Amino acid sequence: MLCEFRLMNYRSCRRALLHFERKNLFIGANGSGKSNLLEAIGFLGVLRSFRTVRPAELIMHNCSQTALRGVWQQPGKLPLTLEVALERSGSRRLLINGNCENSGREFIRHFYPVVFAPEDMELICGMPQLRRRFFDMLACQLDDGYINVLHDYQRALKLRNLLLKSAKADPVKLEVYEGLMAFAGSDLTQRRRQLINNFNAVLKTLAADPDSMLFTDYRPYCNGDPEEYLAMFSRNRSRELEKRTTLTGCHLDEYQILRGGHIMRGFASNGQNRLAALHCKLTAALMLMRNRGAEQLLALVDDVTGELDEYNRQQFYELLQPAGQSFFTFTEKPSERFFSDSKLFTMPL
Repeated sequence: MLCEFRLMNYRSCRRALLHFERKNLFIGANGSGKSNLLEAIGFLGVLRSFRTVRPAELIMHNCSQTALRGVWQQPGKLPLTLEVALERSGSRRLLINGNCENSGREFIRHFYPVVFAPEDMELICGMPQLRRRFFDMLACQLDDGYINVLHDYQRALKLRNLLLKSAKADPVKLEVYEGLMAFAGSDLTQRRRQLINNFNAVLKTLAADPDSMLFTDYRPYCNGDPEEYLAMFSRNRSRELEKRTTLTGCHLDEYQILRGGHIMRGFASNGQNRLAALHCKLTAALMLMRNRGAEQLLALVDDVTGELDEYNRQQFYELLQPAGQSFFTFTEKPSERFFSDSKLFTMPL
């Protein structure tokens, strides 16, 4: 459990020291900083924001850096102190128990946040890269080897793109990067296929009836082994040299969410999209609780239950009940029994 949390110069919050319980409620008017606080807690767990890909946006205006510090306590174990500092220049410093940690991969292995936010609807009806980012993050949380393979692939992709943008791309160097991408890409495709099989098995259990059953259709850029990847690079190389960017590989994989056998993007209502996004996030939470242990899950719920009907709201609370820790935001204190043992924080801090 995250028992203590400090933040400094984070978005609208100058400084705060908070002590949390298992269930926590942040109550305040719109714009009072509730979402900022959830974002900060989630960032400490995964070193990613659920609202932006630009870390500089997390730093308070006119400040040069922001800092977060949390004390993670598990029964029978010594407390673990996690600290992260972000500079406006783009540099980052990580500390575990006061010792510098160079690897973000090691830093994020202590607890597993899942954020439920109004922006989640974009998972269903937004651009493909949002779904890729969601499933990549879930895979990194569930599969210890995934983040290493993803890092290898992304590094080779970055170097290949730099070479394609140069005045004269060396064919030998292109083939070297293509080989790295082919082997990493084939590995990622197989890991993603297994992830989606498991994801769909859990996702279908949340449907109230067959007509509302959801299914994730994974469409990899290449289905084959590294040799098939290499053949595709060879076929596409002249076009990629012309466009000066990589148009081949699993960074272009697509995931589509289907409801009742139909692709939701472009046809489903806002209510259906909203509920589908909630079920996708619930599926991620359930998978993490089953594979990593319920005590490792942090549920960060940013005012997403207000438009749910009674059945779906109660199902949501029931499924999150085993989570090791939960944080909810509301404009007013909720009356449901689920929150009777929650610690209340009034915003702004």
